[in-house]
Amino acid sequence: MAISDHLAYSQGRKDQIPNKLLAQEITSTGDSERLIELIQFIESKPHRRLQMDAALTVAYVGDLLPKMLIPHVDFLIEKLKDPIDRVAWGSMIALSHVSPLVIDQMYERLPEILDAMDMGSIVGRDHGYQVLVNLYKEDRYVSDMIFILLEQIRKAPSNQLGQYTERLMKVIRDEDRPELVTALEERRLELTNEYHLKRLTKNLKKLY
Repeated sequence: MAISDHLAYSQGRKDQIPNKLLAQEITSTGDSERLIELIQFIESKPHRRLQMDAALTVAYVGDLLPKMLIPHVDFLIEKLKDPIDRVAWGSMIALSHVSPLVIDQMYERLPEILDAMDMGSIVGRDHGYQVLVNLYKEDRYVSDMIFILLEQIRKAPSNQLGQYTERLMKVIRDEDRPELVTALEERRLELTNEYHLKRLTKNLKKLY
């Protein structure tokens, strides 16, 4: 059966179950040739919906067995610029899963990741932010990444600020805590939504 026949759209489905099942099949057997077939299928630019399904299946592979995506990181980064939104953010989801295994490569391609975050969807920004957090965990990149992460905190939409803060709080180093507090205090002055303000205040109390 062709790889495309396993995808949701080919089966007349609107949910993600067939795509998840295909990812489980690939990862349970470690079938790298099947994964390559899936990636080549995306590159062949078939039907738009099938491209979306294929990209999301690659993301599910990354969630289940991220090491399988290591040879395909450059491909995923290139796909961040894909005009099909779900292909672009599906690639960013995949990168968020594999990034801890290819930290140096992520750092080298950081400008492209940041550009994709600025230009992309909320889903793309959220998973791109996780790539930044993963880079921050590495001693050799911490000084660069805290600056970038604080910029993300300062410009995050108010409905994303809470989760961005909490993800960074899990790994924040003591020496960087005061700068995070300063950035959050700046944001507190501009928030008008009561829930967002309450969440920010709660996080600040934990940081002080």
